[in-house]
Amino acid sequence: MARFALWMRIVVALSSVEHAWPERFIALHRAVRSAVLGSGRERAGTANAKGDDVKVFDLAANQAAIDFLEGLATPLIVESEESELREIGAGKPRYRLILDPVDGSDNWARNLPLSALSCAVIPIDAPLHADFVEAAVVGPLDQETPFIAQQGSGAWHGSVTLRTSDVRCIAEAMISVELNHFAPPVPVGRLMAHARGIRSYGCASRALVLVACGATDAHVDVRARLTPESHLAAARLVLEAGGCISDLDGTPLNVARGLTDRQCLIAAATPALRDAIVECLRNDGA
Repeated sequence: MARFALWMRIVVALSSVEHAWPERFIALHRAVRSAVLGSGRERAGTANAKGDDVKVFDLAANQAAIDFLEGLATPLIVESEESELREIGAGKPRYRLILDPVDGSDNWARNLPLSALSCAVIPIDAPLHADFVEAAVVGPLDQETPFIAQQGSGAWHGSVTLRTSDVRCIAEAMISVELNHFAPPVPVGRLMAHARGIRSYGCASRALVLVACGATDAHVDVRARLTPESHLAAARLVLEAGGCISDLDGTPLNVARGLTDRQCLIAAATPALRDAIVECLRNDGA
């Protein structure tokens, strides 16, 4: 019965052109995944706006995404990590897409899990913030089925509805901590020591999806390096799955000004776990 109810929600969503994003996301993920699987993993000899090295598959994935989106009968603004802002289609766009064609590209280049297409749909005049993401996809490059969320309708992976765990304390929590290009300070080390287990994935979107699925209980990134295209879509998944997203002090994330604006983030299965993590990071005692 629960599975039937889920698919009824999906059918209702797909029946409207206004809310056709789940169907489009499935096709977008397929196009990007095909392009990446058929591309080389070497460096392209260029850098993106953040100064990160661009790989051949990054460019192929970006082009595949743009080509697919241009084929839709929908005017859009596309902001991608790998290219300049682009206006697609004729007419006044109602939405902008925040796109990371390959989040976790260093992982993919080394044949490591995890990596994914990340795409968030936001009303054209809305702030660059997870609260305003109306639809989102995180499409693993090593899987055929993407993770999809629609504001107010939930999050799902195929026919499976996503739900966060009910873990409330650090001692029972499996927590992912992003450590790339970073030496953790004492409060982060204390969090790692007190948690049931610690993981580090090198891919923000997939780390957040694991929270949304209940596989892990929280994701913490204190590096002030996280950019919107890597987390907006997955943050919507966490919210729709019943979790919470905050800054390091437990308050809502600031609105990003652009794709090079860098942030910190806590994603947690429950508010109680989020508050416990905030307290652990705040406490300067032993």
